Amino acid sequence: MVQAEGIPHRYRWVILGVLWSAYIVVFLHRLSIGPLAPFFKDGLGLSSTQVGLLMSAASFGYMLSIFPIGWVVDKIGARWPMVAGELIAGTCMIALFFAASYRWLLILMFVTGVGCGFLLPSTTQGVIAWFPLRERATVMGLKQTAVNIGGIITAATLPTIALALGWRYGFLFLGIISIAIGATALILYKAPPMGSSGSVGSATPDTAVSLLEILKSREIWLLALCGLCLTWVEMAMIAHLVLYLTEVLLFGVVAAGGLLAMTEAAGAIARPGSGFLSDRVFGGNRKQVYILIAGTASIMCLIVGLFGPYLSWALYPVLLLLGIGGIAFGGIQLTLLAEFGGRRGAGKAVGLGSMGALAGSALGPALFGYIVDTSGSYNLAWLSLAFLAALCVFLLLFVRERKRKI
Repeated sequence: MVQAEGIPHRYRWVILGVLWSAYIVVFLHRLSIGPLAPFFKDGLGLSSTQVGLLMSAASFGYMLSIFPIGWVVDKIGARWPMVAGELIAGTCMIALFFAASYRWLLILMFVTGVGCGFLLPSTTQGVIAWFPLRERATVMGLKQTAVNIGGIITAATLPTIALALGWRYGFLFLGIISIAIGATALILYKAPPMGSSGSVGSATPDTAVSLLEILKSREIWLLALCGLCLTWVEMAMIAHLVLYLTEVLLFGVVAAGGLLAMTEAAGAIARPGSGFLSDRVFGGNRKQVYILIAGTASIMCLIVGLFGPYLSWALYPVLLLLGIGGIAFGGIQLTLLAEFGGRRGAGKAVGLGSMGALAGSALGPALFGYIVDTSGSYNLAWLSLAFLAALCVFLLLFVRERKRKI
């Protein structure tokens, strides 16, 4: 067994646990707004647009920090950016417990997003550094289940906490978790084994990838636009599904939170499943799987937009498929970006490519809410998501996938 710094190569599975735990914090924080939206809306007298802006504030902070932190990760590795992000985000979550106004909520959610922006490039670089090509999309999908598990936890627990103690205690709970995970990452994350056949750290010296090379990559820019489209769909759906179910379909708050949790669970299962299909069934082809996912999202949003109040029992399979189509793309998206960037450019590629996705997450919830407020109906808002997912399929047709060796 090859070792580096006394660490056996099988330690990569411990590393996956560390990366998964670190990354779940991003979505415990950013997805806390959707399940608490009814409490914010009533307690602070907010419009749907203002509710969406709370999630958008975190997304803007995330977007602004992710690219420069990707450059730092390529320079110094994943460990310290990961730990710093956990501490920044956790501290802001705890501060939200004391926020006295909507303005402070916006400011603290923005800084929380900045801290969360440290975590995507660092955890993605950790996967690229520790896992070989034959495992990578599957492992990336497993790591990305943190997105949905975070959403499931928030959807299943935060409404109950808010009803029992008040919505501020939900933020306190999440902040404490973030700081504890940061301490765990500091202790357990190690440098990857070098020179082993099972690691991407081979005996061949790494070649640095310049920022200019990343900026000139046509594929990375196309993927950034694809990420913008589907992340817009994902985050708008997560931010407003509970409100849609309670206001239009007349579900109770806890039941609506349960349906959101079910939708996110479908996405959580589909993330590693889509990675496995890409690695093992499609022979490493990422693009075909991505097109299948985006097409499913478009069709399901179209069905909800046209027939939502009339779906009856069919609502449940539609939401399951919506979870798969609207959420499961993340692992494939990040794998493609990281592989186009290479091991020494993965952080920059993920940072640049994810800025489009983050623009989608910032704009999606607010503009979905704006469409609802101005039209007086959710139908047009859902149809706009169907169009964006279809646009993603169109853009993917122009991505030139090639054999990757990292």
